Amino acid sequence: MKKILIFSEDFPPNVGGIAQWAAGMAESFQKLGYDVAVLTRFLSQEIADLQRRSSYPVRHMRGNYWKKLRTWYAYKGVKSLVKSGFLPDTVIATTWNLARGATGLAKKFGFRLIIVVHGLEVTRKMTPIKQKWLKETLNAADLIVSVSHFTKERVVSQHGIAPEKIMVLPNGVNPEQFFPISALSDWRRKYQLDGQKVILTLARLKERKGHDRVIQALPKILSEVPNVRYLISGKTDSDYARRLMQLCRDLNLEKQVTFIGYIEPEALNAHYNLCDVYIMPSYELTETGDTEGFGITYLEANACEKPVIGGRSGGVLDAIEDGKSGFLVAPDNILEIEEKLLLLLKNPEVAEKIGKYGRERILKSLTWERIAERLAETTPVG
Repeated sequence: MKKILIFSEDFPPNVGGIAQWAAGMAESFQKLGYDVAVLTRFLSQEIADLQRRSSYPVRHMRGNYWKKLRTWYAYKGVKSLVKSGFLPDTVIATTWNLARGATGLAKKFGFRLIIVVHGLEVTRKMTPIKQKWLKETLNAADLIVSVSHFTKERVVSQHGIAPEKIMVLPNGVNPEQFFPISALSDWRRKYQLDGQKVILTLARLKERKGHDRVIQALPKILSEVPNVRYLISGKTDSDYARRLMQLCRDLNLEKQVTFIGYIEPEALNAHYNLCDVYIMPSYELTETGDTEGFGITYLEANACEKPVIGGRSGGVLDAIEDGKSGFLVAPDNILEIEEKLLLLLKNPEVAEKIGKYGRERILKSLTWERIAERLAETTPVG
């Protein structure tokens, strides 16, 4: 049986796209008959205990000053795993930072090294030495997997990596975790949503996510559909969150916009199902290189048969099939955001058709198992 090591700094119950990628692919490769192990960062005993409940072994890398010494800890972690008897045929590193600690070991022990590039970790501004390390690490890989065409283009244009070395493989979603449900009376009561049309953004409260653009579009939306509520998830202890709240006050939208805080993973599916339209008009912050590498949240909403609206920016173009699973909008065009929201809010039959197509698209080609199959079909894994 071929052995695969998923090597990831982030892993559930930690949240985020990289953690979801690692867990989704680990579970899927195991279903496909591979002997799978996961190597991840140790954060707390509670998280370690939760991870040990997985059907495959989850080993932990420990260490202080993680950001400065992660390459060393990665090297030690992989070497220790090999010495314990798990010699992988393939190591899949979910970020180049960790992969840098495994490049020498790949040559020594003869395993294939696959590096996943998501977006921000290769598009953000970085020092010349980090650029040098990134390029050296990516060139040392047997294969680079990019989650979007956008990210691939940036790896080629910004870091000089040969395009033939890069495979574009989109993110996936678990349709058994995200699916349509109708028993939501308790949640609707909690947020006082009876008789309301609901717009939702379920993501970290970061400027590039475009919450402010949706808030600016609301006055026009409310003039035509008065019973609209906008739910915004995420921790509210940042300057950006406070700016959003002030914008709501300035536009007299405090009753129409509700900041619902951090949502526990087990409640995500219910929250997606609360909405009539899911929106996240992401855009790139060019001064920092902060951008959306893909946007798994669009797939999660689609899996719940919800229509989605995303910014025509970054890797979102791979996440949304424009006009079919949702709509792409110019994130700085408030008029276009208004038009697409009104189209879906005023025409529930259109919203339903788009939402159903979104789930069908996922079941056909965007489950994690299908993504793992495509990786295995395209390149020798193991």
